[in-house]
Amino acid sequence: MSCINSMTAQTIPATSQITYSKAISSTSIRFEWSSAQGADKYILVVNGTFHPETQNLTFTTLSGQVDNLQEATSYSCYVYSANSAGLGSKSLVKTIRTLVQPPNNVAVRELPQNMAHVTWNSVSGVVLYQVSVTANNKPGFPLFLKNVTGTAVNISNLEPCTTYTIGVASINMFLEPGEFTNVTFLTSTISTASSISVEYSCLTSTAVVSWDVVFGATLYNTVITDGQGRSFNCTSTDTTCQFLTLVCGERYTVRITAIANCESTSDGSYVFETAPCSPKALKLYRECSTNVILLSWDSTNNTAYYFAIAVDSNQLVTECLTVDTACYFTDTVCGQTYSFYVRSIFSGGLDCNSGYTDGVVIKTSPCLPQNIYTIANCDSISSAVITWHEAAGAETYIVEARGNRKDFYNCSSTNTSCTLTDLVCGESLSVWIVATNGDCTTDPVLGEVAETVPCIPQNVSAVKTCSSESASLTWNNANGAILYIGTATHIDGTVHTCAAMAAECTFPNLRCGETYDVKVKATNLQCNSSESQHVTLQTAPCAPVSVVVTRDCAANHVIASWQALQNGSLYTAVLQDEHGPTVNCSTSSNNCTFTNLLCGMNYNITVTRNDGQCRSLPSTPIQIQSAPCDPQNITTVLQCDTNTANVTWAASAGANGYTAMATDRQQQRLASCHSMGTSCQLTSLPCGMRLNVTVQADGITCNSSSQPKAVVETAPCIPTNVSATLNCTSNIASITWDSALGATWYLVKAVSSQGYKTSCNNTVTNCDIPNLQCGQEYSITVTGMNGVCMGPASQPVTLVSAPCHNTGIQASLDCRTNSAHISWTPGNGTLSFNATLQSFQDPQKHSCFTNGSSCNIGSLPCGQHYNISVTGYGQTCSTCSKTLVALDTAPCVPTKVNVSLSCGSDTASVSWAASSGLVSYYTVTAVDDNGHTLTCNSSSTSCDISGLSCGQAYNVSVTAMSVDCTGQRSEVRRISTAPCDPQNITTVLQCDTNTANVTWAASAGANGYTAMATDRQQQRLASCQSMGTSCQLTSLPCGMRLNLTVQADGTTCNSSSQPKAEVETAPCIPTNVSATLNCTSNIASITWHSALGATWYLVKAVSSQGYKTSCNNTVTNCDIPNLQCGQEYSITVTGMNGVCMGP
Repeated sequence: MSCINSMTAQTIPATSQITYSKAISSTSIRFEWSSAQGADKYILVVNGTFHPETQNLTFTTLSGQVDNLQEATSYSCYVYSANSAGLGSKSLVKTIRTLVQPPNNVAVRELPQNMAHVTWNSVSGVVLYQVSVTANNKPGFPLFLKNVTGTAVNISNLEPCTTYTIGVASINMFLEPGEFTNVTFLTSTISTASSISVEYSCLTSTAVVSWDVVFGATLYNTVITDGQGRSFNCTSTDTTCQFLTLVCGERYTVRITAIANCESTSDGSYVFETAPCSPKALKLYRECSTNVILLSWDSTNNTAYYFAIAVDSNQLVTECLTVDTACYFTDTVCGQTYSFYVRSIFSGGLDCNSGYTDGVVIKTSPCLPQNIYTIANCDSISSAVITWHEAAGAETYIVEARGNRKDFYNCSSTNTSCTLTDLVCGESLSVWIVATNGDCTTDPVLGEVAETVPCIPQNVSAVKTCSSESASLTWNNANGAILYIGTATHIDGTVHTCAAMAAECTFPNLRCGETYDVKVKATNLQCNSSESQHVTLQTAPCAPVSVVVTRDCAANHVIASWQALQNGSLYTAVLQDEHGPTVNCSTSSNNCTFTNLLCGMNYNITVTRNDGQCRSLPSTPIQIQSAPCDPQNITTVLQCDTNTANVTWAASAGANGYTAMATDRQQQRLASCHSMGTSCQLTSLPCGMRLNVTVQADGITCNSSSQPKAVVETAPCIPTNVSATLNCTSNIASITWDSALGATWYLVKAVSSQGYKTSCNNTVTNCDIPNLQCGQEYSITVTGMNGVCMGPASQPVTLVSAPCHNTGIQASLDCRTNSAHISWTPGNGTLSFNATLQSFQDPQKHSCFTNGSSCNIGSLPCGQHYNISVTGYGQTCSTCSKTLVALDTAPCVPTKVNVSLSCGSDTASVSWAASSGLVSYYTVTAVDDNGHTLTCNSSSTSCDISGLSCGQAYNVSVTAMSVDCTGQRSEVRRISTAPCDPQNITTVLQCDTNTANVTWAASAGANGYTAMATDRQQQRLASCQSMGTSCQLTSLPCGMRLNLTVQADGTTCNSSSQPKAEVETAPCIPTNVSATLNCTSNIASITWHSALGATWYLVKAVSSQGYKTSCNNTVTNCDIPNLQCGQEYSITVTGMNGVCMGP
């Protein structure tokens, strides 16, 4: 049996750590810590870091707050976890500083323009304060939150009649604000509406009144009043109000009442006008003789000018613009009905007008009649019709006419024609016409001369002419005639006419041997007279017709025949050659024969008929040509290379062309050619033959004989089946071929590709050619020969001789790609090549195969030594391979490049790992973005590059160099130097807010800028940051001369802040202002405490009724005399310096 005692023991808890700590006021700090396993509670210890103060607080939760601490004091804080077993380990210590206590004596003073001035007492060691403004009716969101460096600030945009809570807190060196000291402030009443404007629309007779927002106003009431005292109002929640249906020609005054918890009303100084009304009482006056029209009307209000228009019957508009109440229209058109309108143009602009009045109408004088014509009544001698074009505006026309015998005629009409009666033949009348509309009559218009019907021609006679187919007609002149027309009518109805201005005319182209009825009549080109008496005309006999010529080439004669029309007539046929001699043949029958014609002649044949009184005209000539003469002096010349015979002969009379022919012994035609001259070519003659050549002259109807002959022998034919065999050892070529027709012996030629020539000849069909040059391609041809010509060469055959040796092998390296370029001078006859590279360090063999004289072998390893050989191959043989040259590849690329830059210097240190291969030295290159380059060389693996420029980014790389080659560039490392110092710093101070607008010139390499304001002890009082070249330093302390610097911020380094500028802030507010009144003299003595930065002071006194007076001084007191009695004065003191007026 055994006894066991057991006990339960608890270990100490794990360690807790402070996870959050923050000073929430000048006397309190808030903490949070992590949970610790096994902990029941936590003990928070807060010790003064630099003073003897300790607080121990126990918590069962994971957060807690420590109060009643000293303001702006550092504390060392840590936490213990604890349970029944004891304390856990101590946490890490956190050092926390409480916030700065808030300022006291916060005071608020209202300023004009919805502003307030807040002041407070300074807190020792505090240079920055935070001011908060919250409207009590809008809690939770500050209207104004701003950090300031002084002990005063102006607050703008305050709403009227509103209660605000204004708080001020101190900000510590870590820019953390403490708790606020709050005061309550009530603003005064709202302002009156300003910037009143009216947008008036004359199209809709509406006006929209607008104004600037009145701060704090929730409602607006707008009232407009016209010249009769009638008012219209409009209520709006925004800054516009619309008024409808406004009366024309009125002048309105505008008043606006802004409403909030209180009201304010503007004065009635703003006035606007509406568009004018339409003019009334329109009147017209017209002057008939000049067509000038005067339009007048009554004047209208608010009118800049009047715009009148006149619209005629064609809707053409004439305009008149005037400031008077009348317009003269001087360019009116005759015969028009005009409607007149007028409108008033608004003096307020806006393209507004009253609109046109109703129209008033008037007519102008009629236009003059135009295009007056007379139409004679050709069927009646005693009447004529006068016509004209209608005249605009005319109602009645009156026509008057006077003859050349002083006879007088007239007529009238309401349309565009009338008839004059009781006229005589051959009369010329002068015609006038006037138009009237009942009010006005035009001036007379002279028309064209009117002609009556001409009189009939008398004493008509006709005479025929034997020599032509024509006849003449004569008569006596007739009154009124301009032209005479004669007529000759055949029995079959065919009519011939003639015309003349005189008393005679001729009928051309009459039929021969016919009878015609002839008459004449007169015309004035408008009317014709009646026909004259008729007479009879007999014409001359006709020429023979249907003449035919028949040609007999074999008998060499022609027969002329024709149609006989009448018995008893004598016919004469004439044969005339081209030189003039004629042969006549007379007969009473219908044919004649002409014999023994000469060769190569052109003849004309004509026939005439005689009736006993007149001989007819000759018949139409018929042209014939006799047979051409035989060509003579035939010769032939053979072109051996084409087997073409050039044939020539002497010209042959009467030939229209020539035909040459080549025939064999069997008279078979083998070739022919035609020519208009005395030569032609017989082409494509068969090779190896003897041929006969004849020439025939071609005529129109007959050809010459082809008796004269010539002979031609053609060139040998082409040898065929040519073959060539090469003996590689002896370089001898053996040639064979088939025989060629017409050849008596053969010539064999061999021509190399480089122009070397050799040959052999034989009377049989084979031949050997020795001593061929090496590496040549030979073209071999065989040609047949006879006693006259060398025949065409055979088709060439190609033979290549044994190749020559290769020479001039060279090798070069592309260092950038490590590619070898190998070239050589090929031996003649070599067709392909194989270049090989081999290294003892590289077991792989590299080669390239090509048909050219060079090749490339790429991607060779860096740092290798190679031996190069080239082998050439011909058609049947090859060259021997030889080791020719050596080649070293480029050094390998440097690796592990590192670049370090010191912000305070212009030097960068570069290092790298060594390259494999033969390296002579290394080159380090730094290139900026503008292409400027810096370098340094080193035989080791490091180098310093100096002379770097500020504000630049550089690409840095390393290259290994050998004796013959530059290696590839290493991987690029990019560095950026510190930006350059900003230059040309300028400041402009906003005196009312003590805000400095700082500007500077852009600085190369800058990512941004920080502007700082410091006092003489170099304490920073304000700063601002910008991505551009300006920013604002706000809330500068009053009354100080500050140094301003601008620092350019870079990626790695910043610029220095050496260039400086100065700014003098506005003077501070004078304090402890007091005023003492001397009741006897009404002089106010004002005193105050001096304001920092002020060099003199301006004192202003403003009475409750607006009376103003002032004084100024360089000390802190001033007397204001001549105050008005019974007034309450508001007195202010403002500090001044050479730059600004203080608040």
